[in-house]
Amino acid sequence: MTGAFTTLDRTIAPGDVVGRGSEGVYRRLSIADGEAHVRRLELAPGAGSPIERLSILRFLHLTDAQITDVQSPARVEFLDRHADRRALEHLLPAHRPHESLQIHALDAMIRTVRDLPPSPVTGASVALAVSTGDVVDNQQWNELVWFLTLIGGGSVAVDSGGPDFEGVQSIAWKDPAYWHPDGSADAYAERWGFPPYPGLLDEATRAFDAAGLDLPWIGCFGNHEGLIQGTSLTTAAIRAIATGASKAVAAPPGLVLEANVERFVAEPESFLAGPSRPVTADPSRRPFSRREFVEAHLRAPGTPDGHGFTTQSLRDRTAHYVHDATPEVRFIVLDTANPGGFYEGSIGARQAEWLERRLAEVHRSYIDADGRRVETSNADRLVVICSHHGLDTLTNDLALADPDGADDLPRVLGPAVRSIVHRFPNVVLWISGHSHEHHAIPRRAPSGDSGFWELSTGAIADWPVQARVIELVANGDRSLSIFGTLVDHAAPPDPADAEGLWRLASIHRELAANDPHRGWDSPASGEATDRNVELVVPAPFQA
Repeated sequence: MTGAFTTLDRTIAPGDVVGRGSEGVYRRLSIADGEAHVRRLELAPGAGSPIERLSILRFLHLTDAQITDVQSPARVEFLDRHADRRALEHLLPAHRPHESLQIHALDAMIRTVRDLPPSPVTGASVALAVSTGDVVDNQQWNELVWFLTLIGGGSVAVDSGGPDFEGVQSIAWKDPAYWHPDGSADAYAERWGFPPYPGLLDEATRAFDAAGLDLPWIGCFGNHEGLIQGTSLTTAAIRAIATGASKAVAAPPGLVLEANVERFVAEPESFLAGPSRPVTADPSRRPFSRREFVEAHLRAPGTPDGHGFTTQSLRDRTAHYVHDATPEVRFIVLDTANPGGFYEGSIGARQAEWLERRLAEVHRSYIDADGRRVETSNADRLVVICSHHGLDTLTNDLALADPDGADDLPRVLGPAVRSIVHRFPNVVLWISGHSHEHHAIPRRAPSGDSGFWELSTGAIADWPVQARVIELVANGDRSLSIFGTLVDHAAPPDPADAEGLWRLASIHRELAANDPHRGWDSPASGEATDRNVELVVPAPFQA
């Protein structure tokens, strides 16, 4: 470990070339200069210089860790080698060269944020962590147990099945389409110069003691929690495959993948009916339900109790809730996973009505659905909306029955949700994940009066492997600033400079950076205006 820094101090960038392939090069990573906050005034063009900075709340945003059982028979890694990736883009990536190390990257981030310095703006400490979903990759119970053990602290090993590694990256798999860290001729080495890391798979599946997140934290339900591969319905057939003793190595002969993408949503087993090889069956790979997800959080150690979810969530069979973090700030956490299938999101009509009610509770004044101003005796609070999907990905109107029996139809899409939120001026921020990209988007109200900022943070699972510290700050001049500061975990850029967990986390980040499909030259890092930012809004009310 090299110490806890934010990207204000230094960043991680591509370094020296250490491998060459026919289509690209493999680079080590290196330390680069830090990035200052970029002040953005799109929603407060008349804002002047702050008079006095006062912290309202500083919290951590983690998203898309996608902890993966890489040996699971319910995975479709073979789709990743399909030549026409654009035709299958809704199902990809199905394999990442670094996915056996997702949990080590998350643990390294947790250890790092435990030691973060105080806010450089106000001196405040981080008071809360918010996870916006996709903590698992494939809706599997063992993946969820691994995540909750990791974040709560304790011994954890991302291993399943038998004593030998039975995933596609094993040399015994003998498939050159995948990177084999123990060394063999494969596409990753030949095309992109990937090096060997002998013994990596044994290290990746070995138990270690997780530090645990020494902060209150709240969770969120994402599409990878609600659907197989984040896309498909959980059928009886796919349950049997997930816990069974046979793993597909290719699509069924004669199945035209490009013409059957939508079929994967309703019948994922149809893609897993091709040639296979035996693996060790494991009942812990069973898919979990929304109810089981909530129950697991209610049992998980740490604070607050249930990590946002409540016994009312169980009674209502829902995964959306309110968390009043302080007397000044309300978090509203949405469930945007569509139980009807497909990886993009939406909310149900009943959830939309619930959202309006919970917003009204913290507004002294708002606009109703008919455009009339409503005055109340409620105390004003700032509102932060949290969801897995951002507004631009609330596009999924599939209207199928909910397997948990909590049908919420019709589905409500992004424009309608945005119009609800714009009627409640105390909403200053919406945070999300899902896109695996950093974005800071001003959402101006139709009236032209201010609006709110949408801040999306990239994935722990993919480059640039970062979290974000967010701070709400009163400026003393009837404006608020939302500071977003990205955090790299503290593993050194070069794995040779680390040992144990830190070495595995360093390898994960290096592999993610060199991933030919979503690495350092992809849009994942966003622009400078999406990374370290000061997002200014007019204060919606006087405290």
